[in-house]
Amino acid sequence: MGSTTTRLKRKRKGDGPNLRLRMGFIAAVSVLVLLITSVRLVSIQGMDSMKLAEKALSNRLVTRTLPAERGQILAADGTVLADSVSRYQLVVDQQNVAQYEVDGELVGAWGAAEALSKPLKTDPGVLYPKLVGDKRWNPVAKGLTAETWREVKKLGVLGISAEEYAVRSYPAGGVAGNLVGFLSSDGTAQAGLEMAYDEELSGTDGQQQYERGARGEIIPLGDNNMKDAVDGQGLQTTIDPDLQYYAQQAIEEQRKKHKAESASIVIKEVKTGRIITAADAPTVDPNSPGKVDGDDRGSRIFTDIFEPGSTAKMVTAAALLDQGLVTPEQEFTVPDTWAAPNDEEFRDSHDHPDEKLTFAGILAESSNTGTILAGKELPEAQRYAYMKKFGFGSSSGIGFPAETAGILHPYEEWDGRTKYTVMFGQGVAANALQTTDVISTIANGGVHVPSRLVDGMITPNGRTISTPAGEKERVVSEKAADETLRMLEGVVAEGTGKSAQVSGYRVAGKTGTAQAPAAEGGGYDGYTASFVGVLPAEDPQLAISVTLQRPRKGYYGGQAAAPVFSDVAGFAMRHLKIPPSTEKPELPAREWK
Repeated sequence: MGSTTTRLKRKRKGDGPNLRLRMGFIAAVSVLVLLITSVRLVSIQGMDSMKLAEKALSNRLVTRTLPAERGQILAADGTVLADSVSRYQLVVDQQNVAQYEVDGELVGAWGAAEALSKPLKTDPGVLYPKLVGDKRWNPVAKGLTAETWREVKKLGVLGISAEEYAVRSYPAGGVAGNLVGFLSSDGTAQAGLEMAYDEELSGTDGQQQYERGARGEIIPLGDNNMKDAVDGQGLQTTIDPDLQYYAQQAIEEQRKKHKAESASIVIKEVKTGRIITAADAPTVDPNSPGKVDGDDRGSRIFTDIFEPGSTAKMVTAAALLDQGLVTPEQEFTVPDTWAAPNDEEFRDSHDHPDEKLTFAGILAESSNTGTILAGKELPEAQRYAYMKKFGFGSSSGIGFPAETAGILHPYEEWDGRTKYTVMFGQGVAANALQTTDVISTIANGGVHVPSRLVDGMITPNGRTISTPAGEKERVVSEKAADETLRMLEGVVAEGTGKSAQVSGYRVAGKTGTAQAPAAEGGGYDGYTASFVGVLPAEDPQLAISVTLQRPRKGYYGGQAAAPVFSDVAGFAMRHLKIPPSTEKPELPAREWK
């Protein structure tokens, strides 16, 4: 009995530490549970509520692009050729418009359609499907003017808002349209100066972030964040809009008269290099470029090449005079056919007996055989070098989209015929600007002035930054240039270019008639008729080229191109108030006995 009692006492004594351990463990677990619960409660009340608040805010935040205003394109006198105008897209929150009331009566989407139909000038039935539903954003109408949007806004239709955007406008229509270019419906530059200066004109879009209320309104005291747009620069071109318009009309009329595929006129200031007219026919109105074929949407003046034909004889003449290999009145007996040592045979444009012509007479009569007789003394390397210096085979540096450098193969690649034909404009190809540059260089005393189509950039604050002028380069001596110019006066006064004469002004120039390369399959198809000239010849101010591609009714340069030169050049002299010539020319003799 006593031993049993002793064992029980001992057992109770042993239970003490274990009980305390169990109690401590339970207390610790309870504290841990309480701590976890507290942390969770804090998380729910604090951190999670912050997340929920952030999520709610993100649902209310709206990010809107602030489009930069595209720069204008201006003519030389400030006439606007390209501009940007604001338009608005009407959008709807369909859930909000469903709550639209009029005089306390719920009218919803149908009532909104009826209200909007008046300023939008359409039927409510057309608008209703766009307004009904549960979309928080849905377009309703696009292309609204500011006036129309103001009328809509006055209605106070619940859930209706507008997004502003810009569209390109061309106030001058087709005037210089082939130069200016145009944008696609999504605002991408597609052609012309719009494409060449897209980066400068575009600017940089900004961004606005704001809180949107339940009805879609901007909360002015909400979380706002704005980055302003940087507007694009404007572009001031060298184009004279009145002269451009007149030239476009004249060359289009001539194109139709001679049934030509295309035609162009280029007018360049001799001393500055500024292109004041670059007229293409057919032309394009940038407001609706889809109305013309794709080939007519750019400027063939820069992109199309052709064999210059006899206008290239100016280069041969200037080179020979520069090298001292001939004089203007040097005598030649010129046959209608000539056989080269390699048995290649060359002919003039018409049969004739041997003619006693001076070098000036050869140029005036545009004789192929005479040009070869004189030009064969010029080594092939020099023939190539002069053509290169006059601009063949090199782009103008203007950077017009798809501008061609033309074709001028290295003289080492010339075959037995090409080494002769390049002297009268075959086996080489150029664009209309390059042929204009040739006579402009001769008229400028033998110094080439790079062509310019842009006078400067206009900053958003209205400051004009002038475009640097290109480097001038002497091509032939002043003496050689002056002698060539006097011979070219003879071409217009007494030779093939008589139709280019301008009453009251001395004109120097050169006709050109060359076979036109076929579009497919090689060979030739039709002709290129051209005339290039300068006036007044005693102090040249303007260099003008006229080109007609594949005229079907009269294809000689003297009959298809020279007359429209006379017309446009005469208008240019009057328009620019350039005084008439007062001295008669002293022309070199054309024939000898």
